[in-house]
Amino acid sequence: MGIAHGQLYRNTFRELPSQRGGSFAMEFFNPRIIYLFLGIVIIWKLYQRKDHVIDRIISTVLYPLRNEHGQNIKGPRWKYSDGQCLDKFLRGREASLEWRQYGPVYRICVITRPDDVKIFHSDSPSHLKSKSSNGGWLFHELLGDCMGLINGDRWEQVRAQFKHHFIHRSVSSISSHIELAATGYLQSLERQDAESFEVHAASDFSRFPFMTTAEYLYGPLTENEKEELWNLGQQSLALMGNVLSGGVYRFGLCQWMRPHSFRRLRSFQNQWQNFNQRLVNSRALSNNHQPPIVEAWMAMEKGCISMNEILQTLSEMLFANLDVSTHVLSWLIIFLAEDIDIQQQVRAEISANPGSLAELCGRKDTLLQFCFLESARLRPFTIFTIPESSPRTKIIGGYIIPSHTSVVVDTLAINYNQKFWGNDHSRFNPHRFQHLSSTELRYNLFTFGFGTRRCLGQHFAEAMLKHFVYHLLNRYEIDLPRLDAKKTWSSQPIQDTWVPIANARVILKPRK
Repeated sequence: MGIAHGQLYRNTFRELPSQRGGSFAMEFFNPRIIYLFLGIVIIWKLYQRKDHVIDRIISTVLYPLRNEHGQNIKGPRWKYSDGQCLDKFLRGREASLEWRQYGPVYRICVITRPDDVKIFHSDSPSHLKSKSSNGGWLFHELLGDCMGLINGDRWEQVRAQFKHHFIHRSVSSISSHIELAATGYLQSLERQDAESFEVHAASDFSRFPFMTTAEYLYGPLTENEKEELWNLGQQSLALMGNVLSGGVYRFGLCQWMRPHSFRRLRSFQNQWQNFNQRLVNSRALSNNHQPPIVEAWMAMEKGCISMNEILQTLSEMLFANLDVSTHVLSWLIIFLAEDIDIQQQVRAEISANPGSLAELCGRKDTLLQFCFLESARLRPFTIFTIPESSPRTKIIGGYIIPSHTSVVVDTLAINYNQKFWGNDHSRFNPHRFQHLSSTELRYNLFTFGFGTRRCLGQHFAEAMLKHFVYHLLNRYEIDLPRLDAKKTWSSQPIQDTWVPIANARVILKPRK
């Protein structure tokens, strides 16, 4: 390319008449033209290296993180225009392993060791979640005002409308309803007169946690209401797919640059508000026990919380957590299907405790509980936690982390930490929890979060999943297909969701 331009340059001047050559040369070599040309070249070169340039500005000028010797913290280079946001969601496991080359603490800012997690969360009551999880404009429109992402008095007010419905005592009191939902759902999967049949571990089980949660929030739903709610969920997940594509969706400009997506967003928001208003109106008139939605809606009408806060919190509980609950349930079933010995031991435990199912599911010393924890350890629903910041400057891993710096935890590094979990840290071994106390697990295991803002629905989620597995193992022998020895279920997660859902099939064989 340089030769071609040079040849053109020489030919141009060779063909100029001698009488005009001087004036042309003077005009061509005008300083303004030269400066303009050089400016264009510099801008083009900077654009070509924009990731490197922006990374240098961020890491050395705007937000420098250094150790006591003045050395800059290492980390992956910032990517235009999403940083590492998409990598954390869509390539979580790969990114976790790849980025460990930068050390135990590295720039996004990520921490990977239990001791550092303890230091960071020592003042967790005063921590702030990053605005809209640093997800950008469209993410904010979907979930930016939900309970899990707001702070201070707003968080306290929204949480107050739901928390008493999700404490352990309240969840235990509805055990019979969860049990009825689990048995009914499993009956709907049955194939008449089949010796065995296959189901997809994610898609065929996902409606159970979704509808069970929905009927707890709204009360019993008609079939039409269930279908309408499911369709709304699919709309929400499709919009979340736009969020995960990044780029223009991080900015308000997408209203004009992606008008079709913007219309879908507004349509979903209107339908979601109308659906909830309709259900509240019908439940408020009932003489029966009023579900949580009615109480929360009344608080909104009194001005305690905003319309956006209640709608997006419901969206968080149902739509955002659909992938989470599907992920946790499907991996637990897959691990039990793969390990027949453990499966038989859990079944024996169930048979040996024929009393109250609520009591068994509520205990923390059962093999069923250990299986739940081990599955969550090996397959955390998120590899990188929601970014949050401390109001205090901290020294973590030798680096000075200024106050109000967003920090995330690499849950895979914590859950696979060989120093704590041993050489078999990557193997499914639920018995390892037999002699571990909750104090020991506090910063060595990620399940429902760290610190004081652990997931509100953890007791409900545990009860729901344990009830389902209890009845699944009572009804079926479960196994994995062995048709393709070259591919394994663990290497094929579904990639179009923000949670890495298992893409596997499970064989169900009715027990005699």
